[in-house]
Amino acid sequence: MHTIRLLISVALLVTAVHSYKVLFLVPFTGPSHWLMLKHFIRELTERGNEVTCLTSFKFGEPLGNYTEVLIDPAYPIREKFPLSTIFETKSYNNDFNNLFLYWRMGLETSRHGLENDHVQAFLKRDDLQFDLVVSEQFFQESWLMFAYKYNAPIVTISTYGYSDFMDRAMGILTPWSYVPHMILDYEDQMNFFQRAYNVFLSTLDYVIREYHYLPEQNKLAKEFFGELEQQRGPLPSVQALEKSISVILINSHPTLAKPRPSMPGLVDVAGAHIRPNKPLPDDLQRFMDEAEHGVIYFSLGAYLQSSEMPVEKRTSLLNVFSKLKQRVVWKFETDNLKNVPKNVMIRKWAPQNDILAHKNVILFISHGGQFGTFESMYNGVPTLFMPFFGDQHRNALRAVRSGYARKILFVDITEELLSNEIMEMIENRSYFKRAKEIATLFRDTIVDPMGESMFWMDYVVRHKGAPHLKSNAVNLSIVQYLLLDVLGVVLLTVVILLCMVKACCCRKTRKISAKQKKQ
Repeated sequence: MHTIRLLISVALLVTAVHSYKVLFLVPFTGPSHWLMLKHFIRELTERGNEVTCLTSFKFGEPLGNYTEVLIDPAYPIREKFPLSTIFETKSYNNDFNNLFLYWRMGLETSRHGLENDHVQAFLKRDDLQFDLVVSEQFFQESWLMFAYKYNAPIVTISTYGYSDFMDRAMGILTPWSYVPHMILDYEDQMNFFQRAYNVFLSTLDYVIREYHYLPEQNKLAKEFFGELEQQRGPLPSVQALEKSISVILINSHPTLAKPRPSMPGLVDVAGAHIRPNKPLPDDLQRFMDEAEHGVIYFSLGAYLQSSEMPVEKRTSLLNVFSKLKQRVVWKFETDNLKNVPKNVMIRKWAPQNDILAHKNVILFISHGGQFGTFESMYNGVPTLFMPFFGDQHRNALRAVRSGYARKILFVDITEELLSNEIMEMIENRSYFKRAKEIATLFRDTIVDPMGESMFWMDYVVRHKGAPHLKSNAVNLSIVQYLLLDVLGVVLLTVVILLCMVKACCCRKTRKISAKQKKQ
């Protein structure tokens, strides 16, 4: 009897699982972004969904229920933004440069992907239908038109964290008094000058985005989805499509980013890409297991490559590492590194999260990317940051304030400086202790973030876009949202009443004066 009940329960569970056709859009060519998004694709297919993905990257491993539409050749991101420039200058630490970098990269990668022959052939097909569109939320707004083409709800994934326009898409105006702009490293306690600068930068971002950048994305959408306009009439604007997003899954966590106003459609899923640890390759496992004084892991991520750094910096790093008692695992992308010390292991590819989870890892030297930052927090590993551009400076400074990290700039590195920073983090146990406290906070969630992501995707399809999640505030102008129209009427009424009172008083005064003259 027990066996029969078990079989019935399993049968009910199986029939309760829905299988959907999902269109997954990854127009940006950032390799680290793709490494995160791959986990969502894998999870969707493992749950029985059919996934079609427009991407510049091959998945690289067998995957059932998965179809690739490759953007090939990929956008030449390393030619447009040379690594030599990034390694040798501080220009990417400029707030205004970073803003325009995002807009330029967004427009160029959006066009490059839509112009691709494979994507063009896909666009021309009229035999496809999808239940859900999932897109990376990274400055490719014209691609939201795919959701309109297939009349499907859309869920986006912000790989880099929050931005003000995500709030607006869900019906919130970001309170600039205590929520800093995405590229600033401020906390929620800003002094007057920081608040003034935050308002200035956020206003500049809003104005240029609304009146230049989004209109340019709109032109792209009309250019490449023109046939759709002939079939159905005028296309929705990119601004309207942004407001139609059902849920935004955001790579953020309150241990690193301070709390901010939210809506049901804004969901924190930091750590969704972190999967259970796998065994390390035998040689790497042995190298780390036998590290009597601990292991330091050094990686500059998937985009920045250690093999491209200036030779003198590379030499300085090797000299410092050679003098350490600790062993070092260095993600280095070529075989041409010479004079490697015995205590250093070079790996072209490294299973980062599995390495950071090893009990002997005592320090992570990182560029400060969002994914590696969350992996170090998840595993409780103190981190020495070398930020270069984008959100890396913000991530580094927030981690420093949290007490488990330190920060140096790559261009400032000398053997003495690097050696002192490493020894400070190894010998001062407060960093290690604080990192373990951060790990406890980071892991303490009500539900697994990948499971929550899958729930919201399924929920959006089941409820046909879940329009009940959306506040009507998305349809209000700034004047209406801030009640400036109501305040204006109140002020006008008060002014009119004051004028009437003044007029009455003047008339009485004149009458009294007239009587006095007669007397």
